Amino acid sequence: MFDRPAILGGPKAFAEGVPLCRPAVAPWEEAAPELEKMYRSGWLTKGPYLQAFEEKMADLLQVKHVIGLGSCTGGLILGLQALGINKPGGEVIVPSFSFMATFHAIWWNNLKPVFVDCEPDTFTVDIAEIEKAVNKNTVAIAAVGVFGNAPDFEGLEALSEKYSLPLFFDSAHGLGTIYKGRPLGGHGSFEVFSLSATKLLTGGEGGLLTTNDDRVAAHVRAGRDYGNPGSYDCPSIGLNARMAEANAIIASKSADYLESYAEHRNKVAETYKNGLADLPGLSFQKIREGCRSSYKDFAILAGPEFGIERDVLAKALNAEGVPSRAYFNPPGHKLSCYAYAAEGVKLPVTERISASVICPPIFSRMDLQTVSGICEVFHKLYAYRDELK
Repeated sequence: MFDRPAILGGPKAFAEGVPLCRPAVAPWEEAAPELEKMYRSGWLTKGPYLQAFEEKMADLLQVKHVIGLGSCTGGLILGLQALGINKPGGEVIVPSFSFMATFHAIWWNNLKPVFVDCEPDTFTVDIAEIEKAVNKNTVAIAAVGVFGNAPDFEGLEALSEKYSLPLFFDSAHGLGTIYKGRPLGGHGSFEVFSLSATKLLTGGEGGLLTTNDDRVAAHVRAGRDYGNPGSYDCPSIGLNARMAEANAIIASKSADYLESYAEHRNKVAETYKNGLADLPGLSFQKIREGCRSSYKDFAILAGPEFGIERDVLAKALNAEGVPSRAYFNPPGHKLSCYAYAAEGVKLPVTERISASVICPPIFSRMDLQTVSGICEVFHKLYAYRDELK
């Protein structure tokens, strides 16, 4: 039945389809003059626009150092390298409910990811599970801000201090998040942010590493250019992880709109919550107290009472012109490439969330009537749930 134009017959709810996300950037007229000037200058990388963007973001995020990179993943790899913890048998405790890049950066540093469970409501890492996993081989703790929801920064930092373990944060979804009145960026040894096209602030591609640690900053600045500090005598082995000038210009201009993007996404999230609140079996990510989420994604859990299994629901929504994503499915400990590190690992909360989470469309200029229309599709499918089994 999923091959029919619409699940219930007749025209699709959204004939043209709703985009899952749509990048939001500053108006062309604002970016064009500097893009043209950069293009005509021939100075396409390692130039003044990146430096200006880094300074702008350091002020915006209220942090000492901001380093622009070719990707958030490059920031994770280099930041972890800067901690100087690479040792035989070293382990990094990491929540399994995250994007694969979080774990890949650990592997690239010759360290082993030790996967732990998350909290059932916030989807962020469960600190009690981290503490259970600490052992003589543990060299660091990683935490993740999920969909823009802040982890328990205070609890994590206290645990880091208790065991004298470095702590770093994958805040890829965190630009636009406010926690206790401040933007993210100054926690742990370092944080990383993504500027890819699905994020609130995008340069097309790219990432940022933020830190208040001078040593980490110096290492990453050299590391993004192969480890070359300027003398061509590399004290460490780095990457080609530079951010191009064009990416810096696009992101810098769009940064002026970041707050408005976050505010609107919160309106989108509230519209979803209000429109779906009366449907049994659907629940939403709990945003941590004191946090204003960026809502990079809006996560819904489709429980048994809803009567439509998540994967069937995704196909049904798609047939009505509403795409969705199941983030993060599979989670880290279920990825084939980490079978060596996760044999016998069972994380019941992560597995339940991964099996039931569905993220409908959300973007920074999304029309609220479209959101209400998507909520109507959920109601329509629920009314005919027995036909979808």
